[in-house]
Amino acid sequence: MGLFIILLATLITSTDALNILVVGGSGRVGGSTVQWLDTLSSRQSLPAKLTVGGRRLESYQAAIRNNVIPSTGVDFLSLDIDGDESKLQKTLARWSEGSSGGCLVVHTGGPFQGRRSPVLLSSCIDLGIPYVDVCDEWDLAEISKEDLHAKAVEKNLPCIISCGIWPGVSALMAAQAVDLLVSSDENAEITDIDYSFFTAGTGNAGPTIVSATFLLLATPAITFMRGKRTDKEPWTEMKTIDFGKGIDEKPVWLLDNPDVPTTALYLNRPNSSDRWKANVSSRFGTDPLPWNYLFGAMKALPRSLLYNRDAMQNFALFSEPIIRLVDKLVGATNAMRVDVTAQGENGEKKKLTLRMAHDDLEQCVGLATAAFALEVANGCNGKDVTVEPGVWFPVEIGRQARENILEIVKEDAFVYELGR
Repeated sequence: MGLFIILLATLITSTDALNILVVGGSGRVGGSTVQWLDTLSSRQSLPAKLTVGGRRLESYQAAIRNNVIPSTGVDFLSLDIDGDESKLQKTLARWSEGSSGGCLVVHTGGPFQGRRSPVLLSSCIDLGIPYVDVCDEWDLAEISKEDLHAKAVEKNLPCIISCGIWPGVSALMAAQAVDLLVSSDENAEITDIDYSFFTAGTGNAGPTIVSATFLLLATPAITFMRGKRTDKEPWTEMKTIDFGKGIDEKPVWLLDNPDVPTTALYLNRPNSSDRWKANVSSRFGTDPLPWNYLFGAMKALPRSLLYNRDAMQNFALFSEPIIRLVDKLVGATNAMRVDVTAQGENGEKKKLTLRMAHDDLEQCVGLATAAFALEVANGCNGKDVTVEPGVWFPVEIGRQARENILEIVKEDAFVYELGR
């Protein structure tokens, strides 16, 4: 009788667990997301059954051997998001069947550069599965928003795109700064929003971030000047930025980042559909210093080569021994700074600077992605709904969701200056 009760309890727990599929979960960033989902779901008493999705079983097995993902309790699902869309949807449908605890898909399978069709998001919406991704490619993110937002609302599905640490938490920092400035002067005009990022080496994320940076060097950096989009040459207009104690001043250069258009286009005035006509830009720099000049020199290569995802990934993989050596020498620090300037009704200017830094990019991006995912999952699991149905950018989500996520992401941060 006692054994029967134990088995019955186990069955109930597993049936009611939230099924979470992490596409690209065998990679370093995806694996970190899996680890944090495992940790945070347990901490929040949210039973979760984790599955890694990818093309190759060998990658999943290697991720287990290398402690990238937990050695037990994580399943594998074979799928190809760049393959046949109907086959992908059938695979997702089979995976989600019989899950009374609900399902959630987290897409970490970058690089996203060069993709133009949000097939995974579209399939999830068709199947009624909430969705989160870490897309850092504006064209793809814009298509996702414009084509699928209304359908997600109709299906009563919450989805967040372009989340993670940056883009993602960085946009929450900007929204937080704007709220703080406007709360003291509701007629204030936001005039400038400047994003600055620094990562030592690859931040322990390995070749993927290097190949993504190469792809970004072929992409014009979107900026906004007085509310109007202005595309600029990437890796230009260097600035020296103070990232705070333990990092100090670092050079950063213009680099494309969806935080810029999402902030400029979707961060509206309170109680209004109007947006501020602000100057918005994003810059990035790395250690060691010569790497910055290497990136600058890479721009001389033909754009067609730089924008070839397979070629850049193969080059990054070829360079992996050097990348790993450099990472050991310089560490993996990730730092973010957001400067927001407002002009009051009387013409007085006020500036607010927010900073956040973690010891390891791989870990903090996984933590941030998991925080976004679980904020969506909590609403689907009968808890307080903080993310409404629709396809949202991080800058659009409500204050409660924003503060819940920021509260989680400050874990292990050695610089955390967000204000209240």
